[in-house]
Amino acid sequence: MKYLYGLLNSCGDFICIFPRCNRKTTIFVGTQKLVLDAFMEDTYELIAIHCSLAPYKLAFLLNKHVNLRLSRTKKDINFKFDTIAACFPLFRYDDYLKYHTYSLLGNKYTASITYHVTDETNLFTADVENVSVTKYLIPELKNVDYFLKIETETAIRTAATLTVSLLEIPQIMTAYTVNYTQLKSKNNLILE
Repeated sequence: MKYLYGLLNSCGDFICIFPRCNRKTTIFVGTQKLVLDAFMEDTYELIAIHCSLAPYKLAFLLNKHVNLRLSRTKKDINFKFDTIAACFPLFRYDDYLKYHTYSLLGNKYTASITYHVTDETNLFTADVENVSVTKYLIPELKNVDYFLKIETETAIRTAATLTVSLLEIPQIMTAYTVNYTQLKSKNNLILE
C-alpha cells in the first residue's frame, strides 16, 4: 500500500498527492465535533464548625487533637463584594498516603468602614461614622465560623469519624456535616 501525502487547504479540505501520479486529487474529509455532555462535579465532604477561636488557634488544635498537619496557604480566599474586598483565611493539608486534602476555611470577614458625613449647613466640619460590616463565604450558614472541607479520591466516608473527634475538643462548641449540594453559594468552596 502506498502512503498518501497531503495537506489542508484554506477551506479545510484534505488535498492528497499520490506519489506515482502527476495529478492532484481532492478528497473531502468530514469534520467531527466532540461534545462533552457529562460534567464531573466535585465530590467532597463538608463539616461546619462553631468556634470562637482565631483561625490559627483552631488549626493548631486540629493538628494536635485530630493528627492533621494544617498550614496556612500563601494566598487566602479573596472575594470582592460591593465596596469591600474580603479575605477569608485558608489552611490546607494534603495527605498523600490516604489521598485526602483537608482545607480549613473561615466563613466570616468583618471590616470597619469609615464614612465622612458632611453637613449641608456647616461646610468645614464633617462627622466621622464607623460602621462594622460582616461578609460571609457561605451566606446561607451565617452562624458557622469555619468549614472543614475534605476532598478524597476514595469512597471512604471520613466526615462522620472526624466529626466525633472534633466534638471532643473543648474549645469547639459544635460540629456537624453539611450537605453542600443544597447550598446556593457552593461555588465559593471551589478553591482551585
